[in-house]
Amino acid sequence: MKSFDVIILGAGPAGLSAAIYSSRAGAKTAVIEPLMSGGQINLTPEIENFPGFLKIGGAELGQKMLEHAEVSGAEFIYDEVISVDLNRKEVKGGEDTYTAKSIVIATGASPRKLGLLNEESFIGAGIHFCGLCDGAFYKDKNLIVVGGGNHGVEEAIYLSKIAKSVILITNTSKLTAQKALVDELPKDIKIHFNSQITAINGTKTVESVTLSGNIPAFPIDVTDKVGVLPCDGIFVAIGRVPNTNMFKNQIQMTPEGYVIVDKNMATSLPNVFAAGDIIDKTVRQVITACSDGAIAGTYAAKI
Repeated sequence: MKSFDVIILGAGPAGLSAAIYSSRAGAKTAVIEPLMSGGQINLTPEIENFPGFLKIGGAELGQKMLEHAEVSGAEFIYDEVISVDLNRKEVKGGEDTYTAKSIVIATGASPRKLGLLNEESFIGAGIHFCGLCDGAFYKDKNLIVVGGGNHGVEEAIYLSKIAKSVILITNTSKLTAQKALVDELPKDIKIHFNSQITAINGTKTVESVTLSGNIPAFPIDVTDKVGVLPCDGIFVAIGRVPNTNMFKNQIQMTPEGYVIVDKNMATSLPNVFAAGDIIDKTVRQVITACSDGAIAGTYAAKI
């Protein structure tokens, strides 16, 4: 068993920022991460709204944050978390058990799926959640991107440089992405507003999707007001689901699973803090995750 002053669960921007502030405050700090540091920003080709960098790759920014945390004195432990007892401040991993005086939860969020019956069978065989990771497999192919927010538009822009064609599908009447991103959309990207995928068609791989809603006028097969749109791949970018199942019934959360915190990022349980995409808030950006982490790390180190 290893003991620390502060344990931070997750090494995304929130966790890394918490590690920097906690370590600099003199607390013996450990960051527990199952895979690699950086979190979701590793999957972002370019970031243009992080102060101090006109443009920087997500993986590069994540690496800089990691180096900063290491220099500040944080210890990084790469271990799969099996269970967490927040009352006892005890974390059981696959390799060891860890205890602390305070815990910062910064476990981030996972991609939200379409929720269709046969979706799971096509994941990795036509359905993907990261253009940077899997876009190269679709050179000169016809792709669909689902999502009209920042993530969806970013994916469409990136994939348009690789694929033969990209069609953007959103269930809203207009794109909700930032104007700067919308302005970057290539003119040849067709957009389906007020539409959604109701079925995925294919045998071993995705061959087409069935659309309902506002069926567009350009050539597709139409039967009984339902459009069947051929495609080679689907990239889903419709938000994320907080990774908080492990903490249910231990701390207060919203019905959607977001952790409720106060202005100091403190949860409903003493000496337990939360930061980043898992907390109940309205703006989820790299910069806000860093702010959350800085506050959580500062107050966690005071215990």
